[in-house]
Amino acid sequence: MTNTECKRYDTCNAPLCPFDDQSLKHGIWYPDEEICGMRTHATLPWIQNQKKLVKKTGRADRYFNHQMLERNCIIRKGIEGLDPDQAEEQYQLKKWLKAHPEKRIFSRSPGMII
Repeated sequence: MTNTECKRYDTCNAPLCPFDDQSLKHGIWYPDEEICGMRTHATLPWIQNQKKLVKKTGRADRYFNHQMLERNCIIRKGIEGLDPDQAEEQYQLKKWLKAHPEKRIFSRSPGMII
């Protein structure tokens, strides 16, 4: 990332950056860490989920990766990320994704009355 891509380059401490593919592929985010503050990126689903998680997370010592933040799941009070002290990240991630399924989109049937 260069200074010309982001106006907040010099002051931002967000571990996940929309301009930095490496941070999105390999980075992790804790709910007490900074979130990208660029207005142009405020509508990204994973940034919106970060803002929800700040309010709803059960423990700030559990982390979320980009794949988890991109997931269109229900974010309820007490939601937790992955434990950094456990070695099996892939196992934890698989279990977390199973416990937090994608929201279902219901379609209206032709004769449905609203």
